[in-house]
Amino acid sequence: MTTIEYIVAYITPYLALGIFFGGIAFQVNRWRQRKPAPAHLSLYPRPKSFWGRLGDTLLDMFTLKGLFRVNKPLWIGGLVMHVGLLLLLLGHIRVVTDFYALWNWLGWGEEQLHIFSAVAGTLAGVLFAIPLFYLLGRRWSGPVKVLSVPEDYFVLFLLIAIGVTGMHMRLVLEPDQEAMRHFMQSLFTFSWKQVPESAGVSFFWHFGLVQMLMIYFPFSKLMHTIGAVLTKMVTKS
Repeated sequence: MTTIEYIVAYITPYLALGIFFGGIAFQVNRWRQRKPAPAHLSLYPRPKSFWGRLGDTLLDMFTLKGLFRVNKPLWIGGLVMHVGLLLLLLGHIRVVTDFYALWNWLGWGEEQLHIFSAVAGTLAGVLFAIPLFYLLGRRWSGPVKVLSVPEDYFVLFLLIAIGVTGMHMRLVLEPDQEAMRHFMQSLFTFSWKQVPESAGVSFFWHFGLVQMLMIYFPFSKLMHTIGAVLTKMVTKS
């Protein structure tokens, strides 16, 4: 293991995690300290109860229904990408732990789990990656190109790189899931174990790029995923 690989595997994960959560807390606290708007920003019709407003906000956020009204092709790309991302996040839980109760309930063994993981993981990666190329191509031409700034391209290339390295691990290397789980668990318990050789160099690229995204997230446009919830709650209040 090279020095850079050692740093990416055992040092920067804690730095990225601290900046990610610390940065989000800092930004939310900064928003909270802003002076209230002098006039109501409510949009009508609006739910009257807090839970009604929250439910309407979450429905809007997960279905992107506002985007559906104004740009259906972009809505399709955005919705497919977010579905793929959600599936990937759920799948990556298995890197730390596993859904043992679910597998026992289904009566699945190692063979069934391997097939399900291969199919579901590949499908999630494709659903996540293809819309990213569509969004990138969309920024290369038309009025969107004029409005695009370097940050927009950086985020897309970063997400694409994360998707490509992840798919390379999935389709080419097929890392030992159990050994990978032990390694990730060791980071949380501070009883560090070796990165499994089956993960290859792609793991260090993938892991390092994800950490870069975590560090960048709180100070980028990607904070819209959190800011949108707060904004919609205000406009429906």
